[in-house]
Amino acid sequence: MASLKVMRALTFALLLLLAIHFNQAEIIDGEEETDRFCYPENSKNSRRSCECSNVSASPWGMRALRIDCSYKDFKVKDLSLVLPLYIDSLDLSWNGLDSVPIFASDSLHQLNLRHNNISKVIAGNFKQLTSLRELYLGWNSIAQLEANSFEGLPHLQVLDLAHNNLHSLPSQLFAPLLVLGSLDISWNRRFNESGGDLYTGLGVNWKLATLRLDACSLTELHLPVSAPLKELSLRRNQLKRIPSQLPESLLRLDISDNLLEELLPQDTANLTQVRQLFVEDMSLLQSVVAQALASVDLLETLSFQNSRQLTHFDAQAFGVISSVSIKKKALRSLSFRGTMLRSFNSTLAPLFNQLTELDLNGLPLQCDCELVWLKQLPYQTNGRCYKPNRIRGMLVTSARGDAFSCDTWPRWAYGLVVLSLIALSAVGIYLIVMGLRPHRGVTMRRKVGAGSPYARVTIEPNRQENPH
Repeated sequence: MASLKVMRALTFALLLLLAIHFNQAEIIDGEEETDRFCYPENSKNSRRSCECSNVSASPWGMRALRIDCSYKDFKVKDLSLVLPLYIDSLDLSWNGLDSVPIFASDSLHQLNLRHNNISKVIAGNFKQLTSLRELYLGWNSIAQLEANSFEGLPHLQVLDLAHNNLHSLPSQLFAPLLVLGSLDISWNRRFNESGGDLYTGLGVNWKLATLRLDACSLTELHLPVSAPLKELSLRRNQLKRIPSQLPESLLRLDISDNLLEELLPQDTANLTQVRQLFVEDMSLLQSVVAQALASVDLLETLSFQNSRQLTHFDAQAFGVISSVSIKKKALRSLSFRGTMLRSFNSTLAPLFNQLTELDLNGLPLQCDCELVWLKQLPYQTNGRCYKPNRIRGMLVTSARGDAFSCDTWPRWAYGLVVLSLIALSAVGIYLIVMGLRPHRGVTMRRKVGAGSPYARVTIEPNRQENPH
């Protein structure tokens, strides 16, 4: 029995020594590969050397290598396609790559190829990067993605294709990406020419949570109502209405910088679960009509920032506000910064009182008796009075309450009174002048004789000429 225990102990010690030996050999080989990739012979002791650092990666603090080769003006021929052991992330942004290097690694999790000159991605370009989680291809000149471009990436979660020249995409392009959670196709201005449905046509999986389609020249969009999408960005497109067919699960929607002229109830009818809604930078938006926001009870953040034509916000935009309905509203942050709204109806006071943030910076507010309730809000709005002139530029919260006065007469009545006074003054002056003017029938005669001041000039000389 004792000999059996000794044999087991010797066997365990031998296996431990072998493991240490092979591990040391692997580390040595890994360090050699790292040096060969980070400090190649033709770039040693120069600015073209990459920055390599060892970190502890989650979840168990295992060794991970992060390599930063950005801003080195590398071409594909300058790179070693066999990546070092333990590499976790590789940054090749801001270089001169004209194609995607076909790397091989079973540990790489993040690859950044932004800001290069890549114009095409070929089939199987990444199939030797089986552990890749994040792939950034934005800010290139990619006009063509071959079928199976993303083959062999079953673990990819983030894909960035923004700022390229994509327009026609092959069918089921994204089908190999089984767990894709975030997809960015923004700033591909001809993307609407593809005409394919993202889910059924291009193979987007139902685990996608974030989708960005900014500046894609979209005039309409249809997404499956039952898709579990959480965040959708449609900024800077050509939409005249908020798309009626959107996933019911949306929590965040950005519809900014589109062509809406007014926000209507049908625009928000299916946004019942949205928590954040951004309607910013609208160049044509003029009004938010009654009931336009009545259905978004769960909305927490709403912004109309920099919609510079917005001049009307209906008193019932959130529906009829009562003590019962106000409890259902979850709104906490509201921004009208940079709009042209001049006043708000006092019926909005209960809703505004429950906010934690209200941004009125830059509004030309008409600080009269109808807006004095705004002074009572329990937070700073940064709103400033534009009229009346006596308090122009003052914060609403700083202006005296008695300065928020309303005229008892309409403005036209004041103008009529002033004109009447001017007319009466003119008539009075005319009558006075006419009263002082002599009558036409009166002739002024002056008596000439001895008592006249002209006597010595006129009479006396005559006497000397006629002594008799």
